[in-house]
Amino acid sequence: MQIRSFCLVLVAGLATAVAVPPPDDNWEKLPDGSFGQETEFHGVDGIAIPSYVRKPDGPGPFPVIILAHGGRYGKAPTMGMGRSPKGPAADFIKARWAVYSIDYRPAETISLPAIEYDDTVEAVKAVKKLPFVDPRRVGYMGGSHGAQVGARVVARIDLSGAVLCAPAAMDLIEDKKAIERGEKLVQILSKLIGDMEKQYGASAEEIDKDRKKFGYHSPIDDAAQVRCPLLIVNGLADDNSPPSIIRIYVRALRVAGKQVETYEPPNMPHGFYFGRPEGPEYLESTRRSVEFFRKQFETAK
Repeated sequence: MQIRSFCLVLVAGLATAVAVPPPDDNWEKLPDGSFGQETEFHGVDGIAIPSYVRKPDGPGPFPVIILAHGGRYGKAPTMGMGRSPKGPAADFIKARWAVYSIDYRPAETISLPAIEYDDTVEAVKAVKKLPFVDPRRVGYMGGSHGAQVGARVVARIDLSGAVLCAPAAMDLIEDKKAIERGEKLVQILSKLIGDMEKQYGASAEEIDKDRKKFGYHSPIDDAAQVRCPLLIVNGLADDNSPPSIIRIYVRALRVAGKQVETYEPPNMPHGFYFGRPEGPEYLESTRRSVEFFRKQFETAK
């Protein structure tokens, strides 16, 4: 589970989206015949954020999928996801799509900084400028914290489509309601709810009565602004991303006329979509993700 700080970070100005292209002579060849390299993109204030770019053999242009891992900042999971010999990254490469695995800006605590959403928008802008990428066909797939960030990004910039896997801490007000209904959720959500109430100087119940007054909004509030089709993957035994909150989000999307599909297998915990645990549900999640992006990329041709 991953989460970052609730404080809004004010930035004096937006930096130009820049992805540092890997030198042509410095690609590493991976066992499946694809080529990859550690690289970086620049956040809104110019900070360098680690990433890993991987592409099939050949010049392209390739569709590309931005991958965002769970947990907090960590270069190791970013590089590991980019190089992964397993799905979903390996399946995307097999489909002859590039992948761009991204990290977050450094943070020592579990929190939800709004600046991460803007950083990730910069990652989308940057990857579209890579010479071997088709800028009309860019997808996003995130798990846990990466999905929570993705649920914000899809309302901020055009994408071909996005797969959101267990978007943890999607709406802390709704999480508090779930806890009060007796749903068993991970303890970190209670801490984050307390942090939110302290930040706003009001209880979640008070904030919920007038979200605009308090300046609180979540991806559920942003449903009408979503700019691409979504596939939401969430296990029905997930205590980080409560299925009841996913139902609220899906309902809000459909009321707003948005295109959304779901895959919600029973008994599956947080992380199954990235192979924890491996099993038929993990394989099915990967298969559905490939087919979802294939359909969206065909539409974008």
